[in-house]
Amino acid sequence: MFERNKVPLEIKIVGIATYIQTSSTRRTARILSEIHPVSHNAVHKWVKKFEVKLPISTEKKQRNLVAIDETVVKANKKKYYVFSAVDIERNELILMRVYTTRNYLTAKSFIKEVLKYCENKPKFVVDKAPWLRRALESLNLLFKHETFRKEKSH
Repeated sequence: MFERNKVPLEIKIVGIATYIQTSSTRRTARILSEIHPVSHNAVHKWVKKFEVKLPISTEKKQRNLVAIDETVVKANKKKYYVFSAVDIERNELILMRVYTTRNYLTAKSFIKEVLKYCENKPKFVVDKAPWLRRALESLNLLFKHETFRKEKSH
């Protein structure tokens, strides 16, 4: 998706998630500059390229199947956890958030925010992450397990 590699992919991922949270390329660039210098124009280009591959949905809609996953991004010797939710049938990004911790409380908070973009209670698809499963159970939401990445064979 990103041809040039002047800025590490991890920074771009955190940048896109931060932009989704702030809706400001300038604010995102200021935040990212704490860990890696970037311009607001660079952030704008990343977001536009990302939206071509995975449109961002800001509308409340009837949703049947939502995949939730999180990934660890390391930048400046710190860990950031990027949570994302995708409407599987529409191939739309519903929400993306950056957290400094990954646990039941952050997962529950994220899921509650995802539900604000759903007219109904969709079924969720998650990996084996216990914090996600426990949060979904506590909210009485249906979910199924699916592995998103190929397991390494030994």
